[in-house]
Amino acid sequence: MRPRTLAVLSLILTLAVGAILYGAYGYRPAVADYRPPANARFLDTPLARFHYVKEGSGSPVVLLSPGASWTYGWRRQVPELARDHTVYVVDLPGQGFTRLKDRDFTWDLRGMTTAIGVFLNAAGIERPALGGLSWSGGWALAYAQRHPERVSSLLLLSPSGAATRDTWVYELMKYPVIGELWNNWYYADRSSSRAALDRIHVNRSRILEQDVDAFWAPGTFPDNLESQVLLERGLDWRETLAAMPSTTTPTLVIWGRQDTVNPVRQAQEYARRMPAVQVRELDGCGHALTTDCPEEVVRLMARLPGFRARLSLISGTLGTRSRPSPADLKAMTTFEQH
Repeated sequence: MRPRTLAVLSLILTLAVGAILYGAYGYRPAVADYRPPANARFLDTPLARFHYVKEGSGSPVVLLSPGASWTYGWRRQVPELARDHTVYVVDLPGQGFTRLKDRDFTWDLRGMTTAIGVFLNAAGIERPALGGLSWSGGWALAYAQRHPERVSSLLLLSPSGAATRDTWVYELMKYPVIGELWNNWYYADRSSSRAALDRIHVNRSRILEQDVDAFWAPGTFPDNLESQVLLERGLDWRETLAAMPSTTTPTLVIWGRQDTVNPVRQAQEYARRMPAVQVRELDGCGHALTTDCPEEVVRLMARLPGFRARLSLISGTLGTRSRPSPADLKAMTTFEQH
């Protein structure tokens, strides 16, 4: 190879590597101008300034914001639960409008369960019913396994925790450079967020443009964006899987049969391993259960100790789906007992 050709190829390779490294570690996506909701509350602790909402009165229910989302993800369940409960929905570090203070925080199950405990202590909440969706379902499970005396019951929606491989979209983030590139150029993009919402919903007509903004915008906040990579690399669900046989907290697991993130077959791991669990699969529902099938989720919540809810089908407070048939209602309240 001629020296000039070799020099040109070396220059091209150097520029390509530089561009890749800049895209992964130098480039910072634009941060969306998005404000907290009108009912936002904040709680300062040494670990973080927690963002949360609080509604209703009665026995406590604490809902952890869905994995890569924020308190907005439970908006359809809060009004119904608040009729009988004091309902808290909280963003943990890396979510929504919570801001991490402790720079020694670890992005793993120890870190996330510590954050749950810090919030519960600071808010003065004792033995709540604890719920989560996707990653946060796994965090709720891990917290109950570590502190069973602190939780009255568990609601786990399409939860992580069964120690299976993630879909390729998430697996990419486990690799240095590739994960940062993917995070910066995919997760921070609004059109990609719209596509992601389509993938996790069966009932896509329910997704409004304001929902796309709510899903995408807080994810552009620098700490939240970085946390996606750090959590994907740090969470080890083998811990929760191994502890399932000794998890005696009354638990309701709900899974959408059309889940494209955590396949529904994972529900059987919970059914097989956990001694105090009820497992329910919902047909026609994807991963984003709280927004894809909100009526069914609220109705099933009412079956778990610690939750009582009334569903306002006629008033339409949970959406515009038609009233379920008698057969649907029977199916929604029939559980596989374990």
